[in-house]
Amino acid sequence: MTSRNPIRTKGFRLLTIAACTLGSFVIGLAAARYGMGGVGGIPAEIVGLSMAALCAFAAASSAASFFAGVDESVQYVYHETQHDKLTGLPGRQAMMSKIREAADRTRSTGAPVFLIDIDINRFKSINDAIGYSNGDELVRVFAERLRQVVPVGTAIGRIGAGEFALLYQDEGKAERVDLFVECLLDLMTKPYRLATHLQSINLSIGIVSLPKDGFEPTRLLRLSNLALQHARVSGVGGWAVFHPEMGEVADYRQWIEAELNGAFERGEFSLHYQPQHDLSSGRIVGYEALMRWTHPARGMIPPAEFIPIAEETGMIAPIGAWALRQACLDARRLPQDCFVAVNISAVQFMTRDFIAQVAAVVAETGIDPSRLEIEITETAMMQDRDRAAAILKDLTAMGLTVAVDDFGTGYSNLSYLIDFSFHKLKIDQSFIQRLETDASTGAVVSTIVGLSRALGVHTIAEGVETEHQATLLRAAGCHIVQGYYYGRPAPLSVAAVEQKPFLRAVS
Repeated sequence: MTSRNPIRTKGFRLLTIAACTLGSFVIGLAAARYGMGGVGGIPAEIVGLSMAALCAFAAASSAASFFAGVDESVQYVYHETQHDKLTGLPGRQAMMSKIREAADRTRSTGAPVFLIDIDINRFKSINDAIGYSNGDELVRVFAERLRQVVPVGTAIGRIGAGEFALLYQDEGKAERVDLFVECLLDLMTKPYRLATHLQSINLSIGIVSLPKDGFEPTRLLRLSNLALQHARVSGVGGWAVFHPEMGEVADYRQWIEAELNGAFERGEFSLHYQPQHDLSSGRIVGYEALMRWTHPARGMIPPAEFIPIAEETGMIAPIGAWALRQACLDARRLPQDCFVAVNISAVQFMTRDFIAQVAAVVAETGIDPSRLEIEITETAMMQDRDRAAAILKDLTAMGLTVAVDDFGTGYSNLSYLIDFSFHKLKIDQSFIQRLETDASTGAVVSTIVGLSRALGVHTIAEGVETEHQATLLRAAGCHIVQGYYYGRPAPLSVAAVEQKPFLRAVS
């Protein structure tokens, strides 16, 4: 247990003030008795007592002022060192103290408390894309909204660049924690009005429970962060409650993070290509380039496992730039009437020099811009709508084709379909998987195709695995497809391209 500072104890202060007062009073009496006579007819005793009282008052006031100054200085230093200057919220150390206090209360009462760890996904990339002043403004308005939406008295702290923590009391009148978190996600992910634009964000949330998960603040923060990382891996805009198995997942993620840079330098990444087919003619019209990582010891690492970590660490920038260049080089080996489609991550898409990178690759490789298709997800476009609209307009002006990937899983709405420049909607495979068993899914697919025609753009369906799915898609008006039924992703083979220019046509 830490010892208290004696300067701040009430007893010490009273004793000091009393000693100063008494000492000054005695000194004043002695000076008056031995050094002065009466003044203006006033007896020496009265003068002495008056001077002694004045000395005592001055000493007492000085001591009190000293302690008041100490209090003010201590409070100032504490606030400056324990609170975040940007938001005014408690910082990491102050939040740990609040967690410790909550743990002590839980020990005595048994009432559960939830530590909720909230992180703005890809905050570093957003910060780099919109500039640090806008990034600071985003943090401020985020913190202000967080104060407004949580119950009064809830402890909130900023514990990282885009990371916040709060302590939610599970009291009789309180909302159930899962309902509270769902509501929190809904309110905190609504777009933020910054000075220059409207900024959209996604959040990941991790939750631990006191006393179930322990009492020690450092450990609780670590466990809540493990839950947060699990939520992030599970999908955009999710939350997770900690369970012990998450430790193994965290170790694997740390291994991937440590290996990514070396894997890139050793040339362990490659591109596999999945053909895209015209159902009317059965002809291959293009190939989608898909990233693969073959580790010398662990073999093939699935993209879903390493790409999100590459985005978080910034490694997606060099990896993505390499993939774009390599796909354009490989396109020279394809027939002239075939295009190559390249997935662009949200992080890569929002970098300041993305357009310059694409232009440089097109010029260097000599690819006809009309043969290069850029696939962007809805989530990537909605991070900064104004900037995304400008980028898409520039890509279109360069003669490239832009496809909206995974359509229907993110922010599908007429507003962005009208505002953004693109040429294709790629129907997400989750719709295709339900096409044969759910009549309403077929209606949705038909609606997407009809909407595309009205907008003057094409549709392509991904994840086609059966002939029946292909037949249903053609009946709905979607003629370009890709999926395992027509070919699995594989290294590009000139022989395969030359020998199989036509595959299954669907009548």
